[in-house]
Amino acid sequence: MCNDLAEFRLFRDLSPADLKLIEPFFSSGEFSTGEKLFSQGDSADTLYLVIKGELTLKYKPYDGSEITVTRLRDGDVLGWSTVLGNSNYTSSAVCKTDVSVLKVSGDDLRQLVADHPQTGKMVMDRLATAVSPRWKDAQKQVSTMLRKGMELPNQFNGGNKMDTTLSDNKTREAQLKALLDQLSAYIETYHGGSVEYVDLEKDTLKVHLGGACLGCPLSPATLHGWVAGTVRQFFPEITQVEAV
Repeated sequence: MCNDLAEFRLFRDLSPADLKLIEPFFSSGEFSTGEKLFSQGDSADTLYLVIKGELTLKYKPYDGSEITVTRLRDGDVLGWSTVLGNSNYTSSAVCKTDVSVLKVSGDDLRQLVADHPQTGKMVMDRLATAVSPRWKDAQKQVSTMLRKGMELPNQFNGGNKMDTTLSDNKTREAQLKALLDQLSAYIETYHGGSVEYVDLEKDTLKVHLGGACLGCPLSPATLHGWVAGTVRQFFPEITQVEAV
């Protein structure tokens, strides 16, 4: 296992001591051509580091055909919902070839950060570099996003419903803005778009789609799939999400 960790590009310069420290939190996995690592809507519990092979991420809008979002190869990381605070994967991962991966559960990653803060922070920062190459000053932003995502379960009841015991509008608005900030970072990472909170009127959330989402024919899929789907996981009382 140490050999696999040491060969993964994000961890190649880690010291033997650090590799030995993080090794118990990771496991290896092998998948065959055509096999799925996970499906859209599955419980998001594992982050995958691709050692060898090629995969595609596919997204199925509620009212349309399945879309290929991106292709992943050696050195890529997938399953970000696990550390972004989402309860479910927002896309499916399908093997185009035989694939070898390293796996770490969200719980184990949190345990690593709790038990070994210095090494855990270093691992999280390195994971951030895997998802941030298209951003200006991205690594710092994504590191912050991932740390917030890892802390999200403490803010939710049962892991998937937002704590609304302080149910005044300002509290709920702040919670929604925090969730959309993380979701926007995720959307920007994968296709250069963004989502921004505009207003909340009773059971209707109004948002602004920006960046690559402006004029994009797939923006309805982004709105109704990633945005509305994620918001409803945490705020089931919000029945409608509109772009303005």
